[in-house]
Amino acid sequence: MDSSYKIKISGKQVLLQVHPTEEGRKASLSDIQKDLRRRNIQYRHETLFDIFRRASDEFEPLAIHEMRHYQVSVEVSEDRQQVWLTVVAPETGEDQLNPNMIKEALEGSRVEKGILYDVIKKVLASGEGVDRVLVAKGKPHRHGVDGKIEFTEKPMQHFVLGDNTADYRELGLINNVEKDDLVATITLPTWGEEGYDIHARTLRARPGKKAKLKLGRNVKLSEEGTELFATRSGYVVRIGSKISVENVLEVNNVDAETGNIRFHGVVKVRGQVEDGFAIDADKGIEVSGTVGKATLSSRGDIKVGGGALGATLECEGNVAARFLSDCTVKVGQAVTVEEYILHSEVVAKRSVKVVHEKKGFIQGGRIRSGTEIWAATVGSGMSEERTVLEVGGGVNVRKRFDLLDERMEAQLESYEKIRKNLLYLEKQRETTGQPEGRELEIYRNTLENGEKMTSELLAQAQTHHDLLQQLADPQEEGGMVMIANTAHPGTSIQVQTSRVNLRDPMEGCAFAIMTGGLKAMPFSTALKLHKQQRAKKATR
Repeated sequence: MDSSYKIKISGKQVLLQVHPTEEGRKASLSDIQKDLRRRNIQYRHETLFDIFRRASDEFEPLAIHEMRHYQVSVEVSEDRQQVWLTVVAPETGEDQLNPNMIKEALEGSRVEKGILYDVIKKVLASGEGVDRVLVAKGKPHRHGVDGKIEFTEKPMQHFVLGDNTADYRELGLINNVEKDDLVATITLPTWGEEGYDIHARTLRARPGKKAKLKLGRNVKLSEEGTELFATRSGYVVRIGSKISVENVLEVNNVDAETGNIRFHGVVKVRGQVEDGFAIDADKGIEVSGTVGKATLSSRGDIKVGGGALGATLECEGNVAARFLSDCTVKVGQAVTVEEYILHSEVVAKRSVKVVHEKKGFIQGGRIRSGTEIWAATVGSGMSEERTVLEVGGGVNVRKRFDLLDERMEAQLESYEKIRKNLLYLEKQRETTGQPEGRELEIYRNTLENGEKMTSELLAQAQTHHDLLQQLADPQEEGGMVMIANTAHPGTSIQVQTSRVNLRDPMEGCAFAIMTGGLKAMPFSTALKLHKQQRAKKATR
């Protein structure tokens, strides 16, 4: 049935509904007239034309029709998974409802499979009119479920949300395994299940994809391919889809005695990392003591049992530390700090959390996170320094957007200078005539630079617009800022493209993009929302 119009008979009245034109789909006047003839409905052409032109999407009176025969029609859903039957019984006459009437209506709409014959028998037995009774349904296809890998190692840190408390004492900085320990469980993909529609067309199902798994060193897969075991004692390392158990390089301190360390495995420092030194470890870094003005970089995780003072920490995994002070941190996953983040620049693709539930704080600097920022306190009641918290939109997109903003601002200043110079040269030209020699060269160079900068600014404006669209994309995870205790004045909070600058202190609050824009809510409400979101993700 054409979904661009509908004909309904209510008592003796014939009603016509014509949908407005949308997405290129328009009702056909010829199809409506054929349908009316098929139903033996007499009507005035002027009335039909008026309703057709209006296309008001409302049922409007078309004609008076004294029915002497059963009117049988079917309606097919857009996804071709359901068919509804409508039977209008005549008010007069001795016409009988027979199976052929329903059969012809079904065949007219090419309904071939999934017919509910028991329902049709009941309709025939009653002999009465029915309105949109389901008489056929297809079988939706079910795509296969992708395989996944679940690790049995200890989590990097425990952050308990259920009772509004955080267990910050157990960070689990090292994930050790012994020989023959279970490293991970692999769930195999499913094939999926084909379906069909009411036109008897097969709906193909997509099989699930295998979990991406590359076997590195010192691990083996069970015969069934569902369990991964360690073949020696060591440290579990994950780099992309590759899993291995690696040896750990252990040193007492990183100082003048060791020099800079570059290692393809895991580096474990029992003591301190002194100022001016560097560690570059492919698989991960653990420092039991403090890190000074040093540089630590890794493709795995970085874990600092003490604090970091003026350090630069960069990794593709997670950073865990007791505290961060005057640090520059850039990570591919999450940052978890026990006590505080002070005067630091932190960028994390996933989350930034200060887990001490009472004394943990973020003060000064700029914190950027892809999904969430957690802390007991942000900003300072004793200082006017600015604390900037930014979440959502993707930290890489946000960084590119800010850099482009700065560059465009500088270029606009240069462009304004060139524009003023051109105006001055044009006035000179009107007064003294066409410039020659050195003056002509200056004029041409200024004009060329202006055209070049105009072209660059136009290209950058398009990029600026595209990045802004990505930041505001509602399909992107919006992000959330959670503050258990106090958010002090001087704190700037940005979620996606919306920003709020706090002028007054706020207690136990959270900020997220909700209907209508950036909203503040009680911390307890945000915890419930956060739990619901995590539960949804877990069931996907």
